[in-house]
Amino acid sequence: MDNAVNDDIELLEHHLKVAHTAFEQGFKALEKASSELAKIRSAIRQVNIGSLPPCSVPVTEHRRQHKSGRPSKINNDPELQAFILARIDRMTFVELASAVADHFPPSRRVGKSAIHAWYRRQARD
Repeated sequence: MDNAVNDDIELLEHHLKVAHTAFEQGFKALEKASSELAKIRSAIRQVNIGSLPPCSVPVTEHRRQHKSGRPSKINNDPELQAFILARIDRMTFVELASAVADHFPPSRRVGKSAIHAWYRRQARD
């Protein structure tokens, strides 16, 4: 009976040694990776931003092209845009929305809020 217990203990000690060795190897790999990350961070900090090539397009334009959500109906419909631009200086937004509703089918209609928001964006750009 003692031999069986001793064999079990030796087997467990062997498994503990194997696990400890694997743990040490993993820890050394993590230390090496951490050291490499520190070197990379240091190299990044030393890069002179002025030496980078200039961007040819303003950042705001790039962001505008990749905005989430649906694009404006008015921006995507040149005829609707021309219709609104031809009348915007002599009609209120409510009157303009009514004129759009009279002239365009339901799928192309826009309300006063959409016209107002589009007009404000046009003035800003």
